[in-house]
Amino acid sequence: MSKLWKLLTPTQVVMSINDIRPETLKAQGITAIITDLDNTLVPWRRYDITDAVTQWLEELEVAGIKICIASNTMHTSRLRKLSEQLKIPFVDRVRKPNVGGFIRAMQLMKSDLPQTAVVGDQIFTDVLCGNKLGLCTILLRPPLAKEEFLSTMILRNVERWIIEFLQRRGVWPEYMPSSAGAARTSDPG
Repeated sequence: MSKLWKLLTPTQVVMSINDIRPETLKAQGITAIITDLDNTLVPWRRYDITDAVTQWLEELEVAGIKICIASNTMHTSRLRKLSEQLKIPFVDRVRKPNVGGFIRAMQLMKSDLPQTAVVGDQIFTDVLCGNKLGLCTILLRPPLAKEEFLSTMILRNVERWIIEFLQRRGVWPEYMPSSAGAARTSDPG
């Protein structure tokens, strides 16, 4: 597989944030998570924090796994407010897929590359940035909401093509089991 395809291929694919289990992360040596905000923890441009996200964050805390938001959002006041509500730190002006924001997040959490995972909803930002650093990358599919920037909606079509291409080549990771327990192997969106 070419280097480009490897950079766009996540380590894992999950259908829900709650499919990312703290005990599994710990078994992999992961003690820190860099997470995207929009369409990963909350729907795009919204303030809706679900009970499932709150529960997941509590489970991470109990397991001793640190978490930091690294978002491309230009709405820093919204990012700050959600960070406070979620009780987790953030770094802003990230500019993914540039790696500087992820490095700042790791410094904030005092984590090293092998101990850190990235969770996000886009292969051209979250996965690419994490893979450039050699991090464990976890892609959330489908994203939480259909509403997005026009440019992101266009990139979603390119993402679908890449995912289908990599699935046909047999190199796209299988979906992790959902909370209901059934594994999915095709991309729902």
